[in-house]
Amino acid sequence: MAARGPPSGGWGWDGVRRHDGVRRRDGGAGEAAPVRMATLTLLADRDYLALARTSAMHVGALLLFPLPRVNDLRLAVDEACTSFLQAAREADGADGVDGTDGGGTDGGWGADGPEPVAAGTMVLSYDRHPTSLHVTVKARAPRGWPDRDELGWAVLGSLVGEVRVRVEDGIGALTLIQPLPTATDG
Repeated sequence: MAARGPPSGGWGWDGVRRHDGVRRRDGGAGEAAPVRMATLTLLADRDYLALARTSAMHVGALLLFPLPRVNDLRLAVDEACTSFLQAAREADGADGVDGTDGGGTDGGWGADGPEPVAAGTMVLSYDRHPTSLHVTVKARAPRGWPDRDELGWAVLGSLVGEVRVRVEDGIGALTLIQPLPTATDG
């Protein structure tokens, strides 16, 4: 009986990483392109935050983050998603915060911009870059968002390496950037 090859994605049957798992634009050398590991579209509702937390834990484990960093990533994703819930409450049964009808829009960000974000939903994406994980939450932005004076922003800054925010046409994107573990991480 012929044996099948190991699962795709750079992992062997024994769960040991066989290569860096990053696609190369030039076929193997030079600048690496990010790899989309997962995308979730969730209802912007507190009842669905468990899916966001679970996905963060799973991606962190796949990237061999130490357990404390997996937990930090889980908490940061929870806080990032929670920051958009006010917009969902404002738009509940009404037009989007930006005055549109809540239909799909790319927020004017072009090909590299967000997936369409309907009113009442959040799009959560995980992108593996050569030296970091980028977790982006995109949704309708609450009025006055982001409020960097809130406790949640201090929490985010303490849990991940970097936090980036962008708002355009009523769509907010909050990106958490977490450095990938190195051989010296425990």
